[in-house]
Amino acid sequence: MRTIHNLHHVNIETSKFEETRAFYEDLLGLTVGRRATFPTRGYWMYLRNEPILHLLEIPEGQAGVGEAPHREKNRVSRVDHFGVMVSGLEETIEFLDRRGYKYARAGVRDDRMLRLFVEDPNGVIVELSFLMEADGKTEATARKPDWFHGAKFFDSEDPTPGP
Repeated sequence: MRTIHNLHHVNIETSKFEETRAFYEDLLGLTVGRRATFPTRGYWMYLRNEPILHLLEIPEGQAGVGEAPHREKNRVSRVDHFGVMVSGLEETIEFLDRRGYKYARAGVRDDRMLRLFVEDPNGVIVELSFLMEADGKTEATARKPDWFHGAKFFDSEDPTPGP
């Protein structure tokens, strides 16, 4: 039986290599850690003990040129965004303002999430998602310690997927 357990990592290829590393160290508190030996320059960036973000350097003048056999040359696709579950909404907003990060704030009427969207140096959006009370205005505080694992965002138990 096939079982998907979780998202393992996100990989971003960038010609703004060091700027991107510094951005994720600052915004998410990720740290550079051990990386498997690959022929390309890169970082594995860790949240606690998990390498959740992989950065690969695109050497100057080689953007869009794929070297790996599974990659099409001159491809045009890119990562649009990825989301992380966060707590501490007010502290996060204060941090973003203090650092001068521009962000957009959004909520969806039928789930219990508030989202802050921050753009990295490559145009990849980082979605910072906060679990809110049913009123949608107050951050939820009564949470289990592992609330972010398989968090239930909907008040309804209806398992029907959306459109």
